Formats: sequence, structure tokens, C-alpha cells
Amino acid sequence: MSESTSTPSSRVVYQANQPMLQSVQSVRNMLHHTARQHVGKKVQVQNIDGQVWEGVIISADRGILYLQVTPMHGYPEPRALFGPTILPLVLYELLVITLLM
Repeated sequence: MSESTSTPSSRVVYQANQPMLQSVQSVRNMLHHTARQHVGKKVQVQNIDGQVWEGVIISADRGILYLQVTPMHGYPEPRALFGPTILPLVLYELLVITLLM
């Protein structure tokens, strides 16, 4: 972030430093580019909390990966009322995107 936006009645309790901000933006941009190249492909995705999903990349937009999820072992097919379940995932929280054949 750039300059502090504190006013006399507010107090900043956290502000990202410039190197960290640049690093997060760089990771987000790289993942956005990579995800856009693989739209329509089946992947397995793992985030920084260890959660894993399988599905097809539908889109990547404004730092979000949209994944159409598929049924996992022992779970019924995830369906919304009128179609497949689309899971939005924050790009900078992703650790691994693996192409599945």
C-alpha cells in the first residue's frame, strides 16, 4: 500500500510494506496468466491451508480462479439448483495447480 489513510478519528493497525505488496501482486499476476492459459482443462488445486479441489478451470479474473468442481471420493455430486458448482479461489492463496489428464 502507499501512503497511510489515517485520519484523526482512525488508526491503521496493519499496512503492507512495499516489497510484500509487490511480491503478492507478482504472484497474483503470474497465476492469473497461468490459469488463463489452462481454461477448460481439468486440474487439482491446493491452497495454503492444505485444502485440495479437483475440477475444470472456468475462468480467472481479478485475482480469482473459478473452478467447476467435480465430485470427490464418497461425496455426492455438488450441484446448485440449476447447474454445476463453481468455486471461486483467491489466486495468491494457491500453492499448487496440477494438470490432470
